[in-house]
Amino acid sequence: MSDSPGSHNILILVRSDAVGREIQEACRNAVSDPVNSYIATDLTQAVDIARDREPQAALVDLTGDLSNDRAHIAELRSAAPDMRIVGIYQVEGHASDFGSGYMVDLIRIGVSDFLRRPIAERELHGFFSRLSPEQTRPDQASLGTCIAFTSNKGGVGKTTLAVNVATALATRYPNEVLLIDASLQMGVCAPMLNLTPTTSLMDAFQQRQRLDSTLMRQLATPHDSGLLLLAAPPDPLLAADIDEQSITRVLNLARRTFRYVVVDTFPLFDQIVMSVLDIASRNYIVLDNVVPAVISAVHLLRLLENLQYPRERLRIVVNRYQRVAGNPRIDDISRSLGMNVDHVLPYDKRAITAANLGRPFAMDFIRWSALHRAFNELRDDVLAINS
Repeated sequence: MSDSPGSHNILILVRSDAVGREIQEACRNAVSDPVNSYIATDLTQAVDIARDREPQAALVDLTGDLSNDRAHIAELRSAAPDMRIVGIYQVEGHASDFGSGYMVDLIRIGVSDFLRRPIAERELHGFFSRLSPEQTRPDQASLGTCIAFTSNKGGVGKTTLAVNVATALATRYPNEVLLIDASLQMGVCAPMLNLTPTTSLMDAFQQRQRLDSTLMRQLATPHDSGLLLLAAPPDPLLAADIDEQSITRVLNLARRTFRYVVVDTFPLFDQIVMSVLDIASRNYIVLDNVVPAVISAVHLLRLLENLQYPRERLRIVVNRYQRVAGNPRIDDISRSLGMNVDHVLPYDKRAITAANLGRPFAMDFIRWSALHRAFNELRDDVLAINS
């Protein structure tokens, strides 16, 4: 998983896969923190990675041809202005190509470091020690908060919570909250909001090369609460064309456009969900208190642990909780999951009625409702992220 605390995200632009793997292995050996590296062997691929993955730095295999290297660096700088550019060079047989004038010229256009192949471990270690978030991502504080609602079992009310949390945030921050229905094959956020969108994630995918903040807002459907919805594609077959790279690009742009980005996901752990979780600051795993849902959550947590997903970014939400004979209690669920349950929302018919009517229950606060009190705690937990 990428973007975990303490990790480094690196683009490696090289002329051959062999050189890329050499540099990749050297990076992994240089530091104990995780290094997520993306190898590109042509400029177009590198620019796409720079836009989609937002790496902290690009290690560029220099050719010694000043015109060619300048052009490559300028393209990368244009795609990701805050990304640190590091020149990688090998002198043997090319000493005359890498003179001081050449180096000075590259520094003038934004190359901050030079590393000589084969790269010494101490040099790489020093380089990574300078890649603190404050140094490499000065705009991080201005990025919106992205949260995801996930489950690997349908029917637990995951979408209901995503819709209502997004609605509650939007009533406080109108036009600054985007709900993305990333349940590509069976998204139902739109009917839960009583909306009939004319545009969807499919349009964002088709326009991905020209997607910007203005177009993102144009493709989103507004709701009376002040929320904007980027709906799931209307055609499940066409939705299969949307890949994790496109989802990553949409989410990164959404974070630069909105204060909050709420993502509802498909109840199946796949590459799309993995891409969402890579970016999300907080992942709310939703289940209800029936044995099959608890077992599914156990499997999901085990999978995330195997992927080294940071546990501090996880929250457990037990939805539609009922004290029914034979159903697991909260303590039982915590023991099974090996984690505390963070939020418990009681069963309430009004939540089902609200979903059927297409009016989120978050829009109709009832002071003495146990559901609303518990829901407000969930909302406040989201508001406290990065505060």
